Amino acid sequence: MLKLLIVALLVTGTSLASSASLNSTGETVELQIVALNDFHGQLEPPSGNLTLYYNSTNYPFKVEVGGAAYLATQIKALQATNPNTVIVSAGDCIGASPLVSAFFHDEPSIEVLSEIGLDYSAVGNHEFDKGVLELQRMQYGCCHNIDGCQDIDRFVGAGYKYLTANVVNSSTNSTLFPPYKIQVIDGIPVAFIGVSLKDTPTIAMPSNVRGLSFLDEADSINAAVSELKEKGIKTIIVLIHDGGQQEGLPSESKNFSGPVIDVVKRCDKEVDVFVTGHTHQFYVSTIDGRIVTQANWQGKLLTDIDLVISKETGDVLLARAKNVAVTRDVPEDAEVSEIVEKYSTLAKPLTQKVIGSITADIFKTPGNSGESALGDVIADTQFHSAGQEGAVVAFMNPGGIRTDLIYKASRSEGQGNVTYGEAFSVQPFGNSIFAVNLTGSQIDELLEEQFDNPAPGENSILQVSRGFNYTWNKSAPSGQKVDISSIKINGKTIDPKESYRIAANGFLAEGGDNFTVFKAGADRVCGISDLDAFNEYFQAFSPILPGQMDRIAVTG
Repeated sequence: MLKLLIVALLVTGTSLASSASLNSTGETVELQIVALNDFHGQLEPPSGNLTLYYNSTNYPFKVEVGGAAYLATQIKALQATNPNTVIVSAGDCIGASPLVSAFFHDEPSIEVLSEIGLDYSAVGNHEFDKGVLELQRMQYGCCHNIDGCQDIDRFVGAGYKYLTANVVNSSTNSTLFPPYKIQVIDGIPVAFIGVSLKDTPTIAMPSNVRGLSFLDEADSINAAVSELKEKGIKTIIVLIHDGGQQEGLPSESKNFSGPVIDVVKRCDKEVDVFVTGHTHQFYVSTIDGRIVTQANWQGKLLTDIDLVISKETGDVLLARAKNVAVTRDVPEDAEVSEIVEKYSTLAKPLTQKVIGSITADIFKTPGNSGESALGDVIADTQFHSAGQEGAVVAFMNPGGIRTDLIYKASRSEGQGNVTYGEAFSVQPFGNSIFAVNLTGSQIDELLEEQFDNPAPGENSILQVSRGFNYTWNKSAPSGQKVDISSIKINGKTIDPKESYRIAANGFLAEGGDNFTVFKAGADRVCGISDLDAFNEYFQAFSPILPGQMDRIAVTG
């Protein structure tokens, strides 16, 4: 339990190795926790990514960040400052990954994070992208049941432990993985509890989490803490795949908001630190007297958390945290570089194949109406593919669009050219495209679901294909934001009773992101994958212009 908490939002220094000592004595133990979240298999440095960071004079500047080999270097440098270092993750280590990891079923990412020394991780919603059995294979090892051992070597599983205090097998009533782990640090037992997002069933493919119950986060944490208290453990760290957002720089907490606030406030005071994820934000905050952190995503930042623990009582006496950028001005870690290079070489013939071109950057960031330029393009690719099934519109979930298309060449492909690897990074889930029939009334109901039952933590405005237009009203009450008379297909107002053929990926077709209307669709037909549709469209119509973002209008 925190007897005294002092949070210093330290923002100085350009190297993790520059951490100042907390001046522990023979009566205390200094514990260092290095935290990341939402790595998403980002083995190679992300292209075109800049983030604001502080330099040694507290002046914010932009710097390129990320890349597993640089991440490893920064973590090992930080470990060198304190032998009592534990490395943790708040989940989504894998899933929604670039091709160099996803092509090998994310085994490369598991291998890299194990080499880096990750100790414990919560299970994020994307850990369930390929189902429970595949997640268990990630933990325990074994070659893929279809593709075998693609790199010749046997896959031995994660060198770190997944923790799931609130994910329960409905048949056995036992947790999927252990709820917590206890590690003795210089004689002091320290507990790490892992918690998944309770809303995972609404944003994962329903079939991938069938048979599992996702319990309330705070209730599950408190149940674990109760057990730990009986064991006499007083230093407790929670790794939770849920989070918040703020408006400041990486180690700030300006206008902090989000669902994690309620979770923290409902948790037993014995919890000292909350390492969070899911929202892809950066912050260092204090909520209800406890440190709450997040380190962006894709390995762009790390959180350095320092605790001073009393040897006499086992309580945390002092705590502080800061976010530090994973800059690329340090040497690449040799061991991690070797792993990444191995898989990059194996995947190179596919990743660097040019499939088409663009005329300018195409961004996934939504405008005021919720529509994005890249959302327009992706919806058009799926509409084009499903046209042979008679589809008159395609809908795309914004959470399935993972990154931007950048005009600047990332390698040798040439300016404006789009490679298969880049296309895969945009849509890495491998969803098939479904065509189903919905009535005009059901389409109206679907659009209303964007507002009265939004996907947790995501912009819920569906992206729509060309020829489909409608207007929504910000100030209108829930369930009445879209006037059905404003919904038009090729300029003609839809008929509530008429049946329309619509297209959507398998995630949406199963009712993902709370869009349950899709499940009522009739005459369901499965087509090609979303990535194949994307590639075919680019090959046929390149160069592709950014979407005009003129399909969805907003008033009020």
